[in-house]
Amino acid sequence: MSERLILFAKRPRLGAVKTRLVPPLSAEQALALYEAFLEDQIRFVRSLAGPGREIELSTDKTWAPEGKLAAAAGEMTLTEQGTGDLGDRLHRAFVRSRAGGAERTVIVGADAPTLPPDRVEEAFRELATGAAAVVSPADDGGYVLIGLADPSPALFDEIPWGGSEVMETTRRRAEVEGIALVEIAPWYDVDESESLGRLEREIETPAGLCRAPATARALGAPPLSRTTAENG
Repeated sequence: MSERLILFAKRPRLGAVKTRLVPPLSAEQALALYEAFLEDQIRFVRSLAGPGREIELSTDKTWAPEGKLAAAAGEMTLTEQGTGDLGDRLHRAFVRSRAGGAERTVIVGADAPTLPPDRVEEAFRELATGAAAVVSPADDGGYVLIGLADPSPALFDEIPWGGSEVMETTRRRAEVEGIALVEIAPWYDVDESESLGRLEREIETPAGLCRAPATARALGAPPLSRTTAENG
């Protein structure tokens, strides 16, 4: 085994996920939407498994998926991210993956339920042809994907996680440390009302609906955020 694709996620709990979408959503709607994101991303990651590539679901707490999420996860390897901030947990995942024999590891999050498969495949290609690190920047200043050939703790140390300076700080850190960081085409996370609106428009297209059917069902018609705003 030479590659590992890891889905980084939170254990879905009321009041603990998609909090920046409350409002326009209620806490219950935000939870249902996040569970849909996770269902779609689990199936997405499973679709990219193959010879020489293992897949993994890594969550912030010990958790065994139930119901639709369990059905989606199938026999995926489940791991716990452990303690610390996001940087600590990402670095730990890369260390564990390398120790397990992976020569190239890519981590994606649960907050980009329409991330195209070509972003993941391009990340693996860049790592296979000599890149030390690869990222797909997010429109909000973070990134939706990161891949490494070997663990690079400097890329995760003292990063302002959750803010708009994550990507820029990562670029500077890579330059200072002499890490060859390749940036592939950007995508977007769904964290705020603007990105939720973009998602609603995207899943109204055939391609978007095919990529994220659980998300489309959770949003419903008319789109969930618009209905909530009108009724609120």
